[in-house]
Amino acid sequence: MDLAAFAGVLVALLALGLLSVSLLRARREAGRFRVLDEIARVSDGANDLAETLDAICDVLVPRVADFCMIDVISDGEMERAVTRVAPAGGEDAQQALADREPSTPPPMVSDGADASLEPRFIERMGEAELRELAHDPDDLELLRSIGVRSAITVALRARGRLIGTVTMGTAWSHRRYRRNDARFARVLSGRLALALDNAGLFSDLERAERERAEIAATLQRGLMPPPLPEIPGWSAAAMYRPAGAENEVGGDFYDAFPIPGGWMLVIGDVTGRGARAASVTAQARYTLRTAAWLSGDPLVALATLNSALLSRADSALCTVVAIALSPDATQPVRLAVAGHLPPLLIDGDAVTEIAEAGPVLGAFGDASWSLEQAAVGPGQQLVAVTDGIVEAGGATERFGEARLRAELSGSSSPAASVSKLEGALDLFTAGDLDDDAAALAVTPARRRLPV
Repeated sequence: MDLAAFAGVLVALLALGLLSVSLLRARREAGRFRVLDEIARVSDGANDLAETLDAICDVLVPRVADFCMIDVISDGEMERAVTRVAPAGGEDAQQALADREPSTPPPMVSDGADASLEPRFIERMGEAELRELAHDPDDLELLRSIGVRSAITVALRARGRLIGTVTMGTAWSHRRYRRNDARFARVLSGRLALALDNAGLFSDLERAERERAEIAATLQRGLMPPPLPEIPGWSAAAMYRPAGAENEVGGDFYDAFPIPGGWMLVIGDVTGRGARAASVTAQARYTLRTAAWLSGDPLVALATLNSALLSRADSALCTVVAIALSPDATQPVRLAVAGHLPPLLIDGDAVTEIAEAGPVLGAFGDASWSLEQAAVGPGQQLVAVTDGIVEAGGATERFGEARLRAELSGSSSPAASVSKLEGALDLFTAGDLDDDAAALAVTPARRRLPV
């Protein structure tokens, strides 16, 4: 082969070599872009911060690293959030790295002028580098046992603040990181920081939502109807069933409290559900309490609540039965009904209405109600329920007033009445109420015979 031909072959081989290097570099760059794209994809699909961390590590190991650790700032301290080790490393290495205290360069985690975004890049991990990373002799032995060949640690900063670091290393695959890998790690850190910051914001929103739900639940539990107190001369019982676990307190309520010259029982129903209904329920209960305590008059209590509801910025309607009891159970009860189901008098098998309903509260400024009296003798009961009972849905029909009367007929005591109603309601609806339900029953207490 002459010299010219030999030179031509050399040029061709050199060109082929350069082409091979270019193709290899292109494939490597394409692979890195795919890593970045997949991190964005899995981060968008994650539901919370923990799931995002796991998804990111699943992308990095083993494609980019034999092991990786992501550390995050928690209460001002760097804590290990997630660790991933390739199968060749084994479970022991996974647990050891997960338990290991992070070793992060101070400039990388500084928020001051010394803060640095430069990765810590160790191309060839030797004894000197291991000693610099180790926290103590035991930690040094751990790092030796893993057989780290190369490692890169980069800071994760988002919106001008440090949120953590990510460390990637090679060991069992015998790969080594190069300078271009360190540059790629810089780009990767920006993508990771964005993904974790977004996930953290979502997690913060979730946490805030949980806290708001806990506050709402606490406030709602404070509005739960209280146990009935001892009422001199009378025996009473009540039940309250909210419509579902997420609606602990809705629009139904009952209450019992002292007034001048006796006691007042109230049962009512506020339109709507949820937090707004709970706020109206609270207003209704405490307005009725205050007005009745000052006046001792059911009509004054209803009129005061009516004015309060009309003065609200939003529309709020409420139905109420107010019953005033004298300590002397031989005296007639005084009662007023505003838009509510009339109370029922239970006398053995007979069940009859004993009052007529006036206008609903919160609808008309010039509304008025009538005060009625009813004698409730020994063995008789006065029972009032909310429409959540009569309108409760079963498989094919509503519970209805006829079924209500049938369940109350022959009831021997307030406790038996509310117990029968609750059992019948639960059986009829298969435990699935579509509205809150409440019932209140009262009867003259049995007189003790003199000894």
